[in-house]
Amino acid sequence: MGYIGQEPGLGEAERFIFTATAVTDTVTADDDGVLINYVVGQVSVYLNGVKQVVGTDVTCSNGSTCVFASDYAIGDVIEIVALSTFSPADTVPATGGTFSGNVTHSADLRSGNLKAADGTAALTIANSTGKITVAGDLQVSGTTVTIDSTTLTVDDKNIEMGSIASPTDLTADGGGITLKGTTDKTILWENDTDSWNFNQNIETSTTTKVKQKGAFMQSSTHQAWVMGG
Repeated sequence: MGYIGQEPGLGEAERFIFTATAVTDTVTADDDGVLINYVVGQVSVYLNGVKQVVGTDVTCSNGSTCVFASDYAIGDVIEIVALSTFSPADTVPATGGTFSGNVTHSADLRSGNLKAADGTAALTIANSTGKITVAGDLQVSGTTVTIDSTTLTVDDKNIEMGSIASPTDLTADGGGITLKGTTDKTILWENDTDSWNFNQNIETSTTTKVKQKGAFMQSSTHQAWVMGG
């Protein structure tokens, strides 16, 4: 990318003035003997104040000489303006690229996908002290969700599980809660018996009442339980 100056806004360019003392077609230095130096494609050439078409009227292709299509005359004044170049190392093109270090972004990051370079590797959003807030809805489309936090707080008082397309009692079979331990402690739904199964004892405090609607049933014999105080 070419512009006038050592960096945007400085407005500088290297200018060579050459006055012909012989009939020829090539310019290599200015009147003070300073060798011409330019970046190919970033040079303007004037002959007696008239801008030349680079590539047609004059050829400047090697960074050190300019060759006219026809000889200039003795006394002709040739002006060559070499624009500075700006080639920052830490940029990527709009079509994409790679950063090797940290990137700090103070504004919104909008639209598009955030993913690993190869599209499949693990991607970590790291924050050592603060928290990460998702202002909108969050959808996880992967197969596994792992939460390593020690405290999990959910505002919703009703947690839905087995929420798949067209859920049925059969798809709910075996669903429930598993508490990991030396042996798993589970509360699981069994479709065949239309009941919740606990694999551990249920204990209440001495002041807690157990209430029931309908009859308490004992296994498959359907014998009524008698509960007395």
